[in-house]
Amino acid sequence: MSEAERVAVGILATGMVVLGVYGAATGARSTGGYLVSVVVVGLLVWQVRRKPLPGPLVIALAVDAVLHLAGGLVSVGDDVLYNAALGTRVASLHTHILQYDHFVHAFGAFIATLTIWTLLAPPTATDIDRRSVVTMCVLAGLGIGAINEVVEFLATIAHSAAHIGGYDNTGWDLVSNAIGAVAAIPLMARVPRQSVDYA
Repeated sequence: MSEAERVAVGILATGMVVLGVYGAATGARSTGGYLVSVVVVGLLVWQVRRKPLPGPLVIALAVDAVLHLAGGLVSVGDDVLYNAALGTRVASLHTHILQYDHFVHAFGAFIATLTIWTLLAPPTATDIDRRSVVTMCVLAGLGIGAINEVVEFLATIAHSAAHIGGYDNTGWDLVSNAIGAVAAIPLMARVPRQSVDYA
């Protein structure tokens, strides 16, 4: 592991312990599910990784995981941090413009798209191939966001007090995912890709 990866593991482990203890102490029923989800995603990235990930990217992955944990486990009034917002609710949009949930979804899709680019995009792609690969990475980033929505849906079924929300929340989560995934496109050229041996 690189030094950045060790820092990222430290950030993630600290976040999991602190927020796991907090969730257990406050009786948050989704604590176990959130912790297991973070471990599963971490193991998947580790499985696909062939060499150390770029430092800023791997640290951003750890921060994103901690932001997701905090969003679902930290209480804010009678609700969770995911639903915290600044400013008034815009009735015609059925949401607040500045909401924690929107930011975390956009950031997560942004980081997921860059991670997919780093792990799976062939370094030898031509310019024409590169456009196709960029498109596939953005779609894959959106797919990861969609998987997150499935997990949220299942959490809602498992216990009705999951603070997930309804159609409006799901719709804005998907919009935020799209903004984050598309925002990753200009940075892709600056993020190194790993050689992948498919043999």
